[in-house]
Amino acid sequence: MSEAINRVPPTPRQRAWLLWHFIVSHYPLTLSGTLTLAAAAGALRVLGYGSMDLVVFALCLCTLIIVVCSLFATVIGGLFIQRRLLRALDPDIAEGRLDLEAGYPNDAHFAVPALGWLPLVRLEWTVMTPDGVSTKIQPRRIGSSACLIESMTPALRGSGAQVTRRFEVSDALRLCRYRWTVNTPRAFRILPNIGAYRPLSLQRALVTEDGLPDATGKPEGDRMEIRPYAPGDSVRDILWKGYARSRQLSVRLPERSVAYDDKTCAYLVSGGGDEAAAALARMALESGLFGDDWRFGADGTAPLGMATTERESALDAIAGSRLAHGKSADQSRWGLDSFLTTQQARHCLVFAGTEDPRVIERLVASASSATCRITLILGVEGLTETLPTKRWQRLLWRAQESTTPTQLAQRLTGLSQSVESLVIVDRHSGRDLTAALMAPQRKGL
Repeated sequence: MSEAINRVPPTPRQRAWLLWHFIVSHYPLTLSGTLTLAAAAGALRVLGYGSMDLVVFALCLCTLIIVVCSLFATVIGGLFIQRRLLRALDPDIAEGRLDLEAGYPNDAHFAVPALGWLPLVRLEWTVMTPDGVSTKIQPRRIGSSACLIESMTPALRGSGAQVTRRFEVSDALRLCRYRWTVNTPRAFRILPNIGAYRPLSLQRALVTEDGLPDATGKPEGDRMEIRPYAPGDSVRDILWKGYARSRQLSVRLPERSVAYDDKTCAYLVSGGGDEAAAALARMALESGLFGDDWRFGADGTAPLGMATTERESALDAIAGSRLAHGKSADQSRWGLDSFLTTQQARHCLVFAGTEDPRVIERLVASASSATCRITLILGVEGLTETLPTKRWQRLLWRAQESTTPTQLAQRLTGLSQSVESLVIVDRHSGRDLTAALMAPQRKGL
């Protein structure tokens, strides 16, 4: 009751917009059909009845009959196909998750009856959810019945719990149409396209151990480290033979015990234009770059800072880290600081994109305040190596230009000084661009 009382009534402008949207979505004629109907009715009124032109009268009358017949055939056929489709979609609801890969045609395991016996009517549909998916419908015979098979080609990664399709029944002349939307409760996961990425080789971190460098040596460790004498060193550690030759005091100390850090922490930062970074994280995960003992996290997971140690869960986190279309990174999804604090990481691999300025600013702040060492791996694509020199070429090139190498290097100068190491990889070519981009900036410094 309280929800009904507190509900705000729509304004007149909102009511007008809802009414207009309802009329447009249920209007059965296309733009060509509306123009044809208006032209035929106007010519029939002015020339057919007004001037008694029998040729125009016959042509306009035939045109009106064709439009009306197409309208009835489309609406009646659409209602019939809609009822039959809803019955045919029931078995598909119980199917498992739909696994797709961006950039490639994927079999969606979705088929509907062809219904080719209906005259002058054809069935098409598009995928609304997930967004950015292009569909290709191919007729194919399954057993003794003809079916329409759907093929999906996603453009971006993503995940969700349902697939939304918009079906459209239209006539052969595209004068009339009948549309409806179907929501299928089926989970899907779209992984980013790896492109030309090749497995990386990163240096493993060293950590101090409590063991001895040589199990057969003395309890205090073998004396292997030699350095100049400093006040406070024991006289027994001085190399007297070396002093007799060089007249410089040196001491030999026990070797420090170090070992490789096998616990790898990795995190994916989401933001605008982060598809290349997500593909890089997927490639590192599937190629075994993290080793045997690793923990992975990504923006968008709940609660913030949560890590996973399973490969499938990490792939789910990569697919679910994409921002909604048209949005930029916000504080509610930023979980890098929580991840570093919760996991108590000594060294972390951070994957991020370069197109969102807010992501770069927050990476600088996180790297400056973090107590662990951060290796930042940036995924880029579409870098313009050289710009055209002629003016007309620059005008044509401007539409597809994204970021030049000089602009990217200037943007990453402050970030490269905040992290331990920086790696930049291009998804289109698979080349490591770190030296080519950052070397001129370092010379300038």
